[in-house]
Amino acid sequence: MDGRESWADGIRCGDAGVGRTAFGEGMLASGGRHSESACYFLNISRNGSVVKLGWHFSKVNPRFKNREATQGEFFASDTELRAFVREAVQNSLDARRPDHRGPIAVRIFLSGDRFALSPQKAKQWFRGGWDHFQSPQSGLREVPSPDDVCRFIALEDSGTTGLTGDTDQYHEVSGVKNPFYYFFRAEGQSNKLETGRGRWGLGKFVFPRSSRIRSFFGLTVRHDDRRRLLVGQSILRSHEVDGKSYTPDGWFGRKPDGKEAWAPVDDREVIAEFEKDFCLERRKEPGLSLVVPFCDDTWSVQTLTDVVVSDYFFPILNEDLVVTIEGPGKTLVLQSTSLELVLEDCSEDVKSSVQPLIELARWAIERMTSGNELVLNHSCAKGASRWTRRQIDPAAFEKLRHELSEHGRAAIRVPVVVQARGEDSQSSWFDLFLRKDDSGLNHRPVFIRDGLVISEVRSRPVRNSAVVLIATEPGLTRFLGDAENPAHTDWHEETSHFKGKYINGPATLRFIRNAAADLCQMLADEPDEDDSELLLDVFSVGTGSGRPGVAVGFDAKTSRLPTESLKRLKSTARSSATKSFRISKRPGGFRVAGQKSKVASTNHTLPEIEIRIAYDRRSGSALRNFRPEDFQLSSSPIHLESRSARITILDMNVMRIQPEQVDFEVIVSGFDLNRDLFLTSRIMVET
Repeated sequence: MDGRESWADGIRCGDAGVGRTAFGEGMLASGGRHSESACYFLNISRNGSVVKLGWHFSKVNPRFKNREATQGEFFASDTELRAFVREAVQNSLDARRPDHRGPIAVRIFLSGDRFALSPQKAKQWFRGGWDHFQSPQSGLREVPSPDDVCRFIALEDSGTTGLTGDTDQYHEVSGVKNPFYYFFRAEGQSNKLETGRGRWGLGKFVFPRSSRIRSFFGLTVRHDDRRRLLVGQSILRSHEVDGKSYTPDGWFGRKPDGKEAWAPVDDREVIAEFEKDFCLERRKEPGLSLVVPFCDDTWSVQTLTDVVVSDYFFPILNEDLVVTIEGPGKTLVLQSTSLELVLEDCSEDVKSSVQPLIELARWAIERMTSGNELVLNHSCAKGASRWTRRQIDPAAFEKLRHELSEHGRAAIRVPVVVQARGEDSQSSWFDLFLRKDDSGLNHRPVFIRDGLVISEVRSRPVRNSAVVLIATEPGLTRFLGDAENPAHTDWHEETSHFKGKYINGPATLRFIRNAAADLCQMLADEPDEDDSELLLDVFSVGTGSGRPGVAVGFDAKTSRLPTESLKRLKSTARSSATKSFRISKRPGGFRVAGQKSKVASTNHTLPEIEIRIAYDRRSGSALRNFRPEDFQLSSSPIHLESRSARITILDMNVMRIQPEQVDFEVIVSGFDLNRDLFLTSRIMVET
């Protein structure tokens, strides 16, 4: 079935009416959903014996070291709801069936109070678990009572493979792809391809983390053998019950005999009852259904919509994903044709941040499909971490300026080279899409890898432009995926998957991260402004001789000169009549440039220029009160580009410029735009 039909057709009114879904007839008809039937499924007759189903925890084995689950720390920057949705939808997109055409369909159902399980019904699914959940050492806070109703959230996908693989496998087998094993029985291991969205094998921890009892259920229908399997998993801390010590991991199902591993539940009646109680529509459709019991009571259809729109607007617009969100009395279908309408139900913060991106993203998808992009004549040179005008063909740059001037937007394909150690270098690329914005506000570039918004990438903001950077080429997405943290929200040079794996990897990553800001800075450059008193009411700037100076902003990367070459220098004050350089303000920074008219001859060595920078303060010396946490000239986001000059970083806030030609130029940017800068400059001459 084409995923476009999933949960999008028919009448979907949340608690009344029946719609056609990916799993056959819907289950939203009123009545009978939570009937108080007997707990027949906890005692199943098999081969003449009774099999009891419930929660089981293993006693501590004295031969093994105790360990506590710390995976949740990797997701601490996200809300539990956002981490849950990001991970689940990402897994669904990665699990597309080879024969499936159309978007992946995801249904998210929030029970609220109306469809919450009654205490009597909930007890059936948590038999054997409450003593462990309520243990003082369990690590749980605000533990619910067995007499509480069980609110829950369920997420189901369609068009996917389900969790295939040998259900008896209990350790990693080289060369064997077993999604069932990696999802339920492994931590820190992943069998996803290097081009997949996931990489760490830790993301699934967000599912128990979203539950007040740190537990979740997974119901899968496998596309290859059509088996329907139910698993429950809990991750607590090491704890005691009745004076006996237990390990953190608990499982729902049949209690294993002896040393055998726990087994998933495959009883049809149990699974049918589970589907009815937790409002699932899985039936025989391949895929995975996740249920988080005792979820946060504050979760709502609006908060769910905010998360999905913020993180997955691009694959929805690209018709790779359709998401249906259901709650008591309300259903929203998020697909390409309805996203702008759904955005009206979002919070004001999400509206203001996403609305400008939707139009740009639609246009970007159109340009990517047609291949009608301006390809810049540039490859990231080995070791290069910044972008300058000299690396861009002048004709292409002028065409880009024209596109922005005439049409207010531009599409650019930027070539880049990546090279894993032991492999040949690979030519790759990413796409930049710019739209002019005359609001006067600063915007952070939006980074999208394989349709997933990497939401916390640290990059300099751009002014008067909305920018989206999209990476889809497999060689580059592998590179960027290796640099991501387990939550897939940021790129880091020090991750274990990335560090040391790529030749010039850190420099290439910095180039990609700063490309949008660098390009917008180049496009925004206007003729120099040399009025030294223009912003004296905002900035405090001195020249070392008691005269006022100009406003600045900064960003730099350099290498040090040998210490010996610095010992022969001393500072001298020069009058403005003989000054060989000028400092002028730039958008977000400052420019130091040579003045030919002030230099009598070019046959001698041009003097060095020392510049000291600090954030201004209401009282006391700005330079004496400089703190390393303010900024460091050798570290991001500080950036520097130079022409015909050598730059040396002498200290965290001190730089020295050695001009090589009279018409040298140094441009500095990247300071906090919300703080004023204090700058002094002086000329160094030989003794």
